[in-house]
Amino acid sequence: MNKIDFKVEKNEKENKNELQLIIEAPSVVSDKAYTLALRDITNSVDISGFRKGKAPKEMVEGKVGQGYISQKAFESIFYDLLIDVALQEKLDIVDVVQIESFELLPGKPLNFKVSVEIKPEVKLGNYKNLKIKTKKIAYDKEIFLNKTLDKISSNLITFNKVEDRAVKQGDLVTIDFEAKFEDGSEVPGGKAENFQAILEKDKFLPEFVEKLSGVKVGETKELDVTFPEKSGEAFANKIAKFNVTLKAIEEKVLPKIDDELAKQVGLDSLDALKLKVEEQMKSMEDEANQRELENKLVDELVASSKFDISERMINKEMDYLLQDLRAQCQKGGIEWDSFKKDGANKEIFEKAKDAAGKRVSIDLILGAVIKEEKISALKEELDKEVQLKAASFGEKYKHLETDPRFRSNVELVILRSKAVDFLLKNNTPEWEKEVTIITPD
Repeated sequence: MNKIDFKVEKNEKENKNELQLIIEAPSVVSDKAYTLALRDITNSVDISGFRKGKAPKEMVEGKVGQGYISQKAFESIFYDLLIDVALQEKLDIVDVVQIESFELLPGKPLNFKVSVEIKPEVKLGNYKNLKIKTKKIAYDKEIFLNKTLDKISSNLITFNKVEDRAVKQGDLVTIDFEAKFEDGSEVPGGKAENFQAILEKDKFLPEFVEKLSGVKVGETKELDVTFPEKSGEAFANKIAKFNVTLKAIEEKVLPKIDDELAKQVGLDSLDALKLKVEEQMKSMEDEANQRELENKLVDELVASSKFDISERMINKEMDYLLQDLRAQCQKGGIEWDSFKKDGANKEIFEKAKDAAGKRVSIDLILGAVIKEEKISALKEELDKEVQLKAASFGEKYKHLETDPRFRSNVELVILRSKAVDFLLKNNTPEWEKEVTIITPD
């Protein structure tokens, strides 16, 4: 569908930062939405004497009612239309408060009223010529170097088969096993042949690892293993009897940290590898100090500025931050509401609320700086960034290059980045003499 021109009337509401929008879209919008909704309903409704999807329009309308089709049509396009209205009217809509009314009929303009919350106005405090006190961050060079070299070496490990000793933790084992609970029922997934695993407690059941240690190739052993609490509701604290036959042992062979190791990662010598690691460390230090300075600067701006953040804004940001956790709960069959009410999870939501508040505050501050300083993105740089972003999704997403919403989102990222750069250029860091020494994970 081509770009839609909306007629929009904006009315302020009693509640702060809320607007009522009275919107009219041309009849072509109603026609298309109604036709698509009618098609979907026709494909699912049973009409006597007709196969699904083949009943005449009039009979489907008579069966389900034109009002029902109109409602489904409106529901399917509402949020897309609201995004387009926000772009047209340059509104920063936080959330929908209430859909007050709508009228969608084929051949007629679409009309609807909706109350929305918009981002609050920000009264910026001083944001230029500030002196920002912050501590320098540095890595412990020796620890960073040794840990990084150890990690490179461990990523290039090989395994050699051994037969003259018993198995120990860290070995790669090949086993046949069968497991049953105490009541004789099968452990789900508890039977396998030629199963391979590295015998480490963080990669296997800890008690299994302990009790298999000492077994030799060709031996069979019964192990009583208690599943730890983190195994999930179906397994936690249950005891299972494993019948295990050890078929092969392979021990780790760590490459020596020498010139040969350096050559395996494409460098001429160990000295060259160490130099590369030190350069990486310096780059990470610079990034960490840049983030620390940005955080301190934004914190100061947040503290000195005035704005109102609603619970709705906080909750929406929390939903975004916790979406992965929510998906994990659903996958594990845990009701999200029950998870939220569980006192054991209180700290998770408290931290998420604090993080959400900070993210929303930063967003508002940067938006205010963009507006105050009239920061903009040049068409050439926007086009270039849009092309890069669209290309990263693959050829079939090339159409995003001309999608107004996609371009608007990319532009917002560019503007925020420019706002941060502006703040860094117009304020002075005062690095404290004390340096915070950190070690790599």
